[in-house]
Amino acid sequence: MAQLPLEVVGVISVWIETCPGVYTCLFFTTVYITLKKRNHATHGPLQAFFLTTLLMFGVCTTHVAINLYRLLRGYVWLRETVGPANYFLDLGRWDNIAHDALNAVMTWMGDALVIYRCFIVWDNNYFIIAVPSALLVVSIIANSIALQLFTEVPLGTIFSPTLVHWMNTIYGTAFVQNFMTTSLIAYRIWRQDRASAIAGVHSQGSGTSSLIPIVRIIVESAALYMMQLIILIILYARNHNAQFIIQESLVPTIGIVFTLISVRISLRSSRLLKATTVRPTGLSAPLEWHMPTTVTDTETGLGPSLVSSRALELASEKDSAPSSTEATPKLQ
Repeated sequence: MAQLPLEVVGVISVWIETCPGVYTCLFFTTVYITLKKRNHATHGPLQAFFLTTLLMFGVCTTHVAINLYRLLRGYVWLRETVGPANYFLDLGRWDNIAHDALNAVMTWMGDALVIYRCFIVWDNNYFIIAVPSALLVVSIIANSIALQLFTEVPLGTIFSPTLVHWMNTIYGTAFVQNFMTTSLIAYRIWRQDRASAIAGVHSQGSGTSSLIPIVRIIVESAALYMMQLIILIILYARNHNAQFIIQESLVPTIGIVFTLISVRISLRSSRLLKATTVRPTGLSAPLEWHMPTTVTDTETGLGPSLVSSRALELASEKDSAPSSTEATPKLQ
C-alpha cells in the first residue's frame, strides 16, 4: 500500500472533520426534538442523554478549533522553520496532546453513553454492563498511558512498538465494547418484541407496531463507528499515514451515531403518530395510541416503549397454557 505524504494527510484529515457539516445539522435537529419533547417528558434518561449530547458537541467543536490552529501553524506560521511534516510528527506539542486528549474524551463519553443505554434497556441490570464497564476502564487507562508516552517519544515515532501496543489496545477495546453493548441492546429489544407478539400486543412481523425497526436503526448507526474502528486498526497495523485521516473522523462520527439514532427514531415515531390519529367526519380528533409499543424515547430510543416484564410473564403463561384465553399485557 502506497504511503501518503504527511502534508497531504494533514489537510485531508482537517477537511474530513469539518467540511461535510453532517454532525452540526444532526445536532441542532436533535436539540430541537429534545426541547420539544421536554414539554411531555422530563425523566432522568432523557436529561442525561441531552446534557451529554450538548457536551459532546462542545468537545467536537473544540477539537475542530484546535485542528484548525494546528493546520495554520504547520502550513503557514511555521512552514519555513519547521515544516508541516515535522510539525505533525512532533507528538509532544501541547496542541497535539490537547487534540488527542479531546479525541479520547469524546470516545469515553460515547462508550459511557452506549453502556448507559444498555443499562436502561436491561432494566438497570448492573451485571449486564459489568464487562463493558470494565472495558471502558481499560480504555481510559490505555489512553492516559498513550498520552503520557506522546510527551516522551522522539520526533516521528508514532508507529514505535511501544505506542503501537497501546494504540491497538485502545482501538481493539473500543470495538469489542461497542460490539457487546450494541448486541445486548439489539437482543433485548428483539426478545421483547417477540414476547409482545406472543402476548398479542401486536402481530408478528407487523410493520407499524414492531420494535424491529428500532433494532435496525441502532445496529446501523453503531456499525458506522465500528467500521471506522476496524479500518483504523488495519491502517495502524500497517504503519500507514492514512490512519490520521480516520482518527480525525472518529470525533464527529461518535456524535453522528448518537444524534442519528435520536433523529431517525423521532421521524419514525412521527410517522406512527400520524398513522394512529383518528379523524372522524373529516375533523381533527384527539390522538389515540393503538400501538403502545411504538412510542419511543427519541433520546434513548428505548425506555417506556419496550414491553414490560409483565408482558414477558404473560407470554410465558400463554406458551405453557395454550387453552387459556388471551391476556392483555400491562404496559409501562
